Amino acid sequence: MEASPLTRQPQPEVFQPKIVLLYDSLFKDDDTIERGEGFWREFFLLRPDRPALQALLDGLSAADVLGLEERTRELFERGVEAVQGGGPNPGPSSATVQLHALETLSVFLAAVLGKKYAYPTSDVIAVLAGIDLVDTIFGEFAVALDQVIRAGKSLDLRSRAVEVVLSVTAGAYQTSLLTYFIQRDLFPAVMKYIHETEHPGQILEPYTLLGLLANYNKFEFQNPYQQRLSEIVNEPTIQQMIRCVGYACQKLRLDFVDVMDDLPEGWTFSNTLHMIGLGIVARGPKPEKKIVYDAETQKQMFAKLPGPEAALLLTTYDFTHVNKLFCFNLVTLAAEKGQEQPFASYVSLTSYLLQHAHLSQRVSHYATLNLMAFRLLVEDPVLCKRICSDESKTPVRLCRQRSPYLPLVKGDRVMATAILDTMVDGKLSQRFVFKNPNIKEECGCGESFMV
Repeated sequence: MEASPLTRQPQPEVFQPKIVLLYDSLFKDDDTIERGEGFWREFFLLRPDRPALQALLDGLSAADVLGLEERTRELFERGVEAVQGGGPNPGPSSATVQLHALETLSVFLAAVLGKKYAYPTSDVIAVLAGIDLVDTIFGEFAVALDQVIRAGKSLDLRSRAVEVVLSVTAGAYQTSLLTYFIQRDLFPAVMKYIHETEHPGQILEPYTLLGLLANYNKFEFQNPYQQRLSEIVNEPTIQQMIRCVGYACQKLRLDFVDVMDDLPEGWTFSNTLHMIGLGIVARGPKPEKKIVYDAETQKQMFAKLPGPEAALLLTTYDFTHVNKLFCFNLVTLAAEKGQEQPFASYVSLTSYLLQHAHLSQRVSHYATLNLMAFRLLVEDPVLCKRICSDESKTPVRLCRQRSPYLPLVKGDRVMATAILDTMVDGKLSQRFVFKNPNIKEECGCGESFMV
C-alpha cells in the first residue's frame, strides 16, 4: 500500500483567533502580502479583539508607526469606508461591518494618536491619510460619524461612533485635526443621542465630548460649541445630563472611599457579638472588613485619583458658565427615590478633591473647576437664595480623610452649610500644605486650588 501524499501538520501550541492573525499580517508581516478586497471584507466581518489590537499597537513606538504609514493609512481609509455604509458593496451584514469598524477605529485611533510625535500635526496626518488626501478622508470621516450618531440602526452602534469621536478629540487635541469636527457641527447629533438614551450612564461619553469640543482653542477663535451650550433649553435633556453628573460624582467619590473609609462604623448588636467572640450567636455572616492600607500606600493611591470619568467636570463648569437653565436644574433637581441628589453628590466630590488637592496638579485643577462653578452659582441671587433656603435641605457626605476632621453630620442640612464646610475644609488643607514645605515642593500646587 502506497504512503499517502498528505502529511499531518503539527498542531500549534496556542490557537489564535483569525482576527489576531489578520492584525499580525497587517502590522508585523512584510509588505509582499497583497491585501485586497477579500482581506478587508473578512477583517471587518470578524469580531474585533480589542485587547490584542491594543497590545500590538502599544508595542509600537511613534517611529515604528511612522514607518508603517502605508498600512495605517490603508486601515484608516478602509475603516472610514466601512463606517460609511459597510464598505463599497454593502449587504445584509453592513450593520455588523459598521459596528466592527467603529470598534477597530476606536482602539486604533486612541493608540496611534496617543504616541509622542516630534511634529504632532504633520506626523498624525502622515500616519492617517497623507497631506494630499487628509481633507477628503477626514471630511468623509466626520460626515459618516455624524450620520451614525444621529440615526444609527441601534443605540450600541451610535455609542461606538461617539467613542470614536472621543478617541480622536482626546488624542488629537494638540493638533489641527479637530477643525474637521468644528467645521462639521456634531452638536445636534450628539444632543439627539443624549436625548434618546435610556440610562444616565450612557450619557457620560457624549457629555464629556461636548466639553472637550467646546474648549478646543476657545481663546483663539469663536468656538461654535461654546455658543451651542448656551442654547440648550430642553429641560428633560438637561436633567438627564445632571443625573449623569450625579452618578459619576458618586462613582468618583467611591474610589476615594475604597482607599480609606472615612465614616465611623456604626454600632450594631451583631458587630458587638462578633467583637467579643460570640459571633455564632449573631444571625447572618460576619461583616466583611475593608482593607486598611498604610499611610504611604494610601498617599500613592490617592495621587492616582480621580478616575478618567472626572473629565465631565470640565463640561459641567462650561454649562454653569453659559447656561442659566442648567444652573437652575443643577441646584434644584430632586433626588430619585432611594438615590442621592445630584448637586449633593457634586458638593461631596468637591470636598474629597479639596482634601487631596495637594497630591497632584491634576486633582488641584479639578478642585479649582468645581470651586469656580460654586462661585458662578452663588453669585446668582436666585440660586443663592435657593441654596440658603430650607427647600435645599438634603444629606451631604463630606470628606473626613485628614485631620482636623469636619463634624459628622447625619440627616438633612441646608446646602449652603455643606458648601461653607467644604470651603472651610479646603482652606484648612491649604494651610496644612503651607505649614509642610516638603509637601508643597513635592506637588508644586500650594495655592492653585483656592479661588
